[in-house]
Amino acid sequence: MYVKCGWKGVGPINYKYDEIGDRIKHKIQQGIWQVNTPLPPENTLAEEYAVSRITIRHALRKLIEEGYIYSIPGKGNYVLEKTNDKYIFQITPENILKNSYDHSELLGSEIIRPSIDLVYLLRVAPDSRIIRTNWLLYKNKLPVAYDTQYIPYFAGIPLWQEGFTYKSISEIVNPRNQFSESIHITSKLCETRVAEKLEVPEKSHVVLITHIITDDGEPIGMRRLYITKEACRLTGQSYLA
Repeated sequence: MYVKCGWKGVGPINYKYDEIGDRIKHKIQQGIWQVNTPLPPENTLAEEYAVSRITIRHALRKLIEEGYIYSIPGKGNYVLEKTNDKYIFQITPENILKNSYDHSELLGSEIIRPSIDLVYLLRVAPDSRIIRTNWLLYKNKLPVAYDTQYIPYFAGIPLWQEGFTYKSISEIVNPRNQFSESIHITSKLCETRVAEKLEVPEKSHVVLITHIITDDGEPIGMRRLYITKEACRLTGQSYLA
């Protein structure tokens, strides 16, 4: 006689104190408990969440390790200012493409009248002029990104330069890097014009990064960078504020 045995893998174990810790963390993130204010005593928390004090202690210890609270012996636990929830994102093709790119193609540069959204985003007059430059970035002969750059036009700005090479909008409008940046990242259904450039089906999803450069609060340039979803990655580095 033999016994047939089977084994099934299980996913990560979720302990009760993890759940309690997440609920306390949510209150901190929502500002219900302010920075440097004390948390309720362990007994109060145990009653509120209907668990033992041991479970509460495990949850609080985890929050201390994660940097959400700190403990003062004899006084209790306090909300810590979370300083590592801020990240630096480098919005350059080398940092947002999984495998960077191996060559670029200048599709053209022209002077246009601003659309309604450009009037709003660049704070220009409807009858002003804008330089629009279009680039395609390739990897292994396949287009992976389509970059459309907009700069308010004024007399003396050349449309073409000898040895014109691909640069990010920030390098073009202010090479001294003394500016502020506003970045919006979203997923977008690909419109016909962009789909043709990226050689993807119309209405397929792409990543759209809208990048605005300002100097003393005034927009001086922007770009719309479309990236195929297969080629995109986004990483950030936390820093202390």
